[in-house]
Amino acid sequence: MNITDEIKLNIHLYVILELAIKSTQHDKKLFESFKVKRPYITFCDQQLEILKKEFKLVTKLLYKHGVKFEKYLRTGINDCLYSFVCRGDVVPFHYHGDTLKTQVERKLKLTWQSMEGKVECG
Repeated sequence: MNITDEIKLNIHLYVILELAIKSTQHDKKLFESFKVKRPYITFCDQQLEILKKEFKLVTKLLYKHGVKFEKYLRTGINDCLYSFVCRGDVVPFHYHGDTLKTQVERKLKLTWQSMEGKVECG
């Protein structure tokens, strides 16, 4: 199956956003153990809101193109495979853990920058 570069980019963004959401949810759980936790929890909640909103948009866009997440498979110590169904065909995407981690960190940093000065404590 031949898929466009736009669809590949959105699939890649889907994977990054999914991991960024999981990472932020994990961070939030860690912050909940702090004595002074309110500012950190608020920050995580606002970041999650932004990430989930973007994830929902990407998921809808992929759905319009007939693309749906199929499965995740760990293929090695530091490698993984994400499979997507694209109009009936299974399309695999291989990722190296360190590269993916760097891209997720970059996405989180961009989200933080977009929130700069807009974090509501409350």
